[in-house]
Amino acid sequence: MGLLVAFIVIAIVGQVINVAICLGLERFYPGRVTVPVFFILWVAVFWLGWRLALRLTEPRPSPAITPDTQRMLALLTTAAHAPMIV
Repeated sequence: MGLLVAFIVIAIVGQVINVAICLGLERFYPGRVTVPVFFILWVAVFWLGWRLALRLTEPRPSPAITPDTQRMLALLTTAAHAPMIV
């Protein structure tokens, strides 16, 4: 669900920016230039938006166990299993 929400938000923001860019270009260039730019950006927003949403919502890897942590775990496990001498 989070992936879909992230994609929709990114797509809406991207398309608003797309429209603003094309409206700005339309002041200086004719429509036959700005329409292809709009469609290229339109596709690019969806493609990049999906890639960005995937990256933002991917599960975080657990912290790596360092050799020192492994030694400490081995020591504690051994100490817990060792017989108690009184």
